[in-house]
Amino acid sequence: MVVLLAAGCNSPASKNHYILAERLFSDHKYAAAVDEFKKLVDSDPRSSLAHKALFRIGTLQYLYLDSYQDSIKSFRQFIALSQDQDLVFQAEKSIGEIYFSKLEDYKLAVEQYKRLLDKYPTSPEKDFFLLRMAKSYYGSLDFGKAITTYKEIVKKHPKSMFVPEAMYQIGNTYYTKGDVDDAIEAFHDVVLSYPASQQAVFAQFGIGNCYEEKDKFDEALEIYSKILDKHPARTVVEAKIRRLKERKNRSR
Repeated sequence: MVVLLAAGCNSPASKNHYILAERLFSDHKYAAAVDEFKKLVDSDPRSSLAHKALFRIGTLQYLYLDSYQDSIKSFRQFIALSQDQDLVFQAEKSIGEIYFSKLEDYKLAVEQYKRLLDKYPTSPEKDFFLLRMAKSYYGSLDFGKAITTYKEIVKKHPKSMFVPEAMYQIGNTYYTKGDVDDAIEAFHDVVLSYPASQQAVFAQFGIGNCYEEKDKFDEALEIYSKILDKHPARTVVEAKIRRLKERKNRSR
C-alpha cells in the first residue's frame, strides 16, 4: 500500500526520507523502511508527511514485521496526531485486529471494538465489530456477554451477512457453557432459518453433540449420518459415528 505524498509544510528532506522509505518497502526491506520513516518522524514530527509516515510504520510493523505491540504504539501515536479520518479509522480497525487475531488478547480486543462502535456509530462495519466483540467475549470465557452480543447482531442487523454465523455461535456458546437444551434450540433456529448455509451443517453437528451429551445415541447417529457428505471434515464425522456406535454397544 503506497500512500501519496501529502501537500503542506513538508521539507525537502522529509520528502526524500519518505521516497527512500517507499523504495525500501518496494524492495521488501521492511525493517529498513521503518527506520527511514522513523527518521522523517524524528526530524519533522509536526508535518503531515510525518503523520502518514507513522501510519506506514504501524502498517509495516503489523503486516510485515510481526511487531504487534510496536505497531499498536505507532497506530495510537498516529491517531492522536492525524486529521485524516479515513486513515484514523483504518488504524483503529488494525489495532482491534491485532488484539483479536495476532495477540489473542480478548479483553483488550473488546475494549477496542467498543471504542470503534462508540466512535463510529454509523459505520457500515458495525455488525462486524459486534461479531469480533462477541468472539472476544467468548475467548475471554465471558459466555453470557458473548451470547448477548451475538443476539444483538441478529436483532439489530437482521440483513447482515454475519447473522447465520452469530446464530450458530449462540448455540455453540450455550453448548460450551453446558446449557445443552438451549444449545439444541439455538442450533435448530440456524437450520430452520438458513437451511442451505454451511452454518446449518455445523449446527446439525452441534445438535448431534448435544444428543450425545444427553445419551440419545440413535438421534445423534441419525444426524451424523445425514451430514456425513455435507460436513467439510468428513473424517471427523466418521470418527464420531464409529465412537458413538461403540459407546452404544457398550451401554447395552
